Amino acid sequence: MSTRDSLTSSIARHPLGRRGFLKGSAAVAGSGLLLSGCGSDDDSGLTPVKLTLAYVVSAQFAGFLVAKDKGFYKDEGLNVTIQPGGTDVNAFQLLVAGGTDIGINTYDNLLAVRDSGANIVSVSQMFERSAQRLVYFADHPELADPANWKGKTISIFDGWQPTFAATVAKAGLSIDDIKVVKQTFDMNNFVNENVDLANAMIFNEYAQAIAGSNGRELALFDYGEYGTSLLEHCIAVTPEWAKKNKDTLVKFLRASMKGQMFARDNPEEAVAVVMKNGPALPEKYQTWQMNETNKLIWPSSGGVYSVAESSLAQTRDILHEFEVIKNPASADSVDFSFRDEAAKGFSDAELKGADFAPMEIDPYTYFDD
Repeated sequence: MSTRDSLTSSIARHPLGRRGFLKGSAAVAGSGLLLSGCGSDDDSGLTPVKLTLAYVVSAQFAGFLVAKDKGFYKDEGLNVTIQPGGTDVNAFQLLVAGGTDIGINTYDNLLAVRDSGANIVSVSQMFERSAQRLVYFADHPELADPANWKGKTISIFDGWQPTFAATVAKAGLSIDDIKVVKQTFDMNNFVNENVDLANAMIFNEYAQAIAGSNGRELALFDYGEYGTSLLEHCIAVTPEWAKKNKDTLVKFLRASMKGQMFARDNPEEAVAVVMKNGPALPEKYQTWQMNETNKLIWPSSGGVYSVAESSLAQTRDILHEFEVIKNPASADSVDFSFRDEAAKGFSDAELKGADFAPMEIDPYTYFDD
């Protein structure tokens, strides 16, 4: 069986749902995927911290998995439990409910949550660049223009995403002009042409679509080129928890940065750590994801886990301009002071990774072996 077939087969039988999403909180407790401790060593005396990921254990979160596996958290006196996220395990909802200490999800979603009245704050921006795309078959070039989406069927994660909503509004359309369906965990609806466009993260569903397209050329709609790209993965907490646990938060961020740098400089070893903790998808797929995730982070213009205020403001402005959020988002949705404290002691070269060079991988041939 080729890697391409293995990838398609693994995704089709994946027990964790769309994009590896878990099918409920009970699944987390019973799945064996709640990653706690640091091996068999005694963790007594360490400060417990619970981290909830945006999605299932995979290479996009390699920095945190590496920090646990290599003992970086333990070196800081922390015992970090890593819980996968999913359809019914929403990191930001858990933050509000007190079910987790630290949560990862997208900055645009954080602003939407805050707009609904919840008080959570981003303390670090993981991705400097956007991974969000829409994929379509290249022999339908008209789909490159959102003005032509009227009457089309588009599958979107959870049936709604802030960046998609902003794009539709900018094109002068409403969501009612488009048949929006909730995207399934695989790309079967897309490759079977049951939808015209499909949500695709560049490090995830895009590879799935290629694997199932039988060589048919694909094209990508890039929100960034259209001017509606929004900041994605960020690390968030409640202000109350941060105030009570400042030292713990700084230590967590420092160890996580170290893990992120290790994944940048040792991507194959980082993938091995991912496979040890979440082996549901093939190694080649995780390697592809590791490489694409690194490209979203490195080189980092302001240093890892930081981003320019102009980028943050752009996300806030786009969401309000196109009425994705009702109220103007305030700058206090971000507090990078903990990140800045954690960054002390690292060199500028370590923080920015200016010499980073990704692996050269052609997705159309990579999965054929």
